[in-house]
Amino acid sequence: MSTKNKNELWLAAIIGLTLFYFAWLQIWQDQDFMRTIGGNLLSISGAFIPSIWLFRAVRRSTSKIDRTYWILILISTLSYLFAEFCWFYTETILAAEITFTGIYDIFYIASIIFYFFAFVYRIWKYSKNSMVLKFIFDILIVMIVSVTFSWYYILAPFIEQGDTSLLSLSITLFYPIGDLMLLFCVSTFYFGGEFLFRKRTLYYILIGLSIQIFADSIYLFASAQGTYFSGSWSDPFYILPIMLIGYTSLLEKEPVDHAEAERIEVDGESPSIIRLILPYLLVAVLFMFMIVRSNGVDSISVGSGLSIAFVILRQFIVMSDNRNLLKQYYQKTAELEFSEKRYKSLFEYHPDSVFSLDLNGKIESMNNAGSILIGYKPQTLAGFPLTSFMEKHDQRLAQQKMQNVKKRAVQNYEFTIKNKQGHSLYIDMTHIPILVKNNIVGTFGIGRDVTENKKNEETIRFYAYHDALTGLDNRRSFEEKLETAMASARSSDTSLAVLFLDLDKFKEINDYYGHSMGDKLLVAVADRIKTFIGTEHTAARVGGDEFIVLLKNLSAFGYQNKMCVLSGSLSQPYYIDHVELHCTVSIGIAYYPTDGHTPGELLSNADQSMYRMKKREA
Repeated sequence: MSTKNKNELWLAAIIGLTLFYFAWLQIWQDQDFMRTIGGNLLSISGAFIPSIWLFRAVRRSTSKIDRTYWILILISTLSYLFAEFCWFYTETILAAEITFTGIYDIFYIASIIFYFFAFVYRIWKYSKNSMVLKFIFDILIVMIVSVTFSWYYILAPFIEQGDTSLLSLSITLFYPIGDLMLLFCVSTFYFGGEFLFRKRTLYYILIGLSIQIFADSIYLFASAQGTYFSGSWSDPFYILPIMLIGYTSLLEKEPVDHAEAERIEVDGESPSIIRLILPYLLVAVLFMFMIVRSNGVDSISVGSGLSIAFVILRQFIVMSDNRNLLKQYYQKTAELEFSEKRYKSLFEYHPDSVFSLDLNGKIESMNNAGSILIGYKPQTLAGFPLTSFMEKHDQRLAQQKMQNVKKRAVQNYEFTIKNKQGHSLYIDMTHIPILVKNNIVGTFGIGRDVTENKKNEETIRFYAYHDALTGLDNRRSFEEKLETAMASARSSDTSLAVLFLDLDKFKEINDYYGHSMGDKLLVAVADRIKTFIGTEHTAARVGGDEFIVLLKNLSAFGYQNKMCVLSGSLSQPYYIDHVELHCTVSIGIAYYPTDGHTPGELLSNADQSMYRMKKREA
């Protein structure tokens, strides 16, 4: 079952328990014992269940602010639970008469105090000073009106009795004062609760606190009239707010996005007009009450009334102007937020590495792709020059490109870097100037990792000039190098020789052992040729089992000696896959300049020389 469905079941249980409480009082209204014991046990249950929810909320809270808030709410609920136990013990166990003041009142009052501390703590932590100041005057107006009516209807009758003890009077006075404290919280939530709670949570807190105030008012009024008794119809109204506020801990399992709550309805909706005019309507109600309760209407009353009316009217006009200004502010804020989020998405989620650099090429910020590329966290690299990760031969180029960016020119170039792991990477970098009020304040560097592309290009370039099987040069590469060597020999009046090699009986070995063995033999032959020529000479495979070798800067005897050494080396046995293979070689030779003046002539004469040698050996 999902968390949402479980919460809905708990809400149904809260409503069901409250309705059962009402039903119990109605069923046993004529039997005091059953009515009171059932009511007391239901009240205890109504405080015990939310205590469990709140205890779990404290344990799962990761934020210090949220944890402190839930601890204060838990203490308030436990205080109420202990008060109910004291009431139950006094009324049911001791069978004593419940007086208007008792030890249970201390814990009831403590419950109100800790509620107040919890809500004020949350207001203080999550509201900015400017926002609190904006609410405070409206809240004070609401409280002044409430104090006036509370004094007239509730406090004055107690004080006028004259025979009330100081303790009783103090406890009696605290309930309406406590209600005003809760009213302060209700007003704050109403005028700015979006900053403090999620919308659903706010609704249940408002409903719970309003019911709490209503229940206390009924209790005090009934007590003043001497009509209150244990098991009264108003008793279930006390457990409902306790359970509703405890229920909010189930709704707050996910952490509140306070960063999102710090902005004021940026979707363009301005605050409710009712929310804005409520304090002024209450002032008007209080003034009307004053007129009704006075002995008559005189010029001062009329003048005061008109003055207040014009002040309120003027305030409405100011509020109307403010609403228009706020609406424009919300729209601009929404546009700015949209623009900022679009930029952040482009920066953060760009698949390539994006760096923000100052005019000196130092890193100010970079996206996640850049952090992965270099191997360091963004905050670690702040203030480091981007060139510090480049190879030395690329740093001068990068500095030159940065100078060009200052002239408002977009620059593109490639360089290599070494990341934290020590790997060399090829980067294709594009620098774009950042303009603020037509002044260049920095650059964006968009770097694309082209290491794989470079490797692929090198592979393609390699196989364009090399034999794929043996790694030797191919015919195209060999002819280019031969032409260069001939030009050099011509200018220095030296000679060179071309050897043309053909493996004897290679076809028989290939047919008998298979092409795989034949390929391995060709690789082994190529390895011996590479060892023979070293770095001074050049060799190539020109097809099948044919190879060519370019020898330079030797005498006629030296060329012949090299050819004999190479022939002897290639005729030695080959051991491949535990098989001993014997493969001799036929070699033809052509000299420059006596046997040709072009690469084609030399290769052709070397080929013919090889075939003459093969015929003699046959």
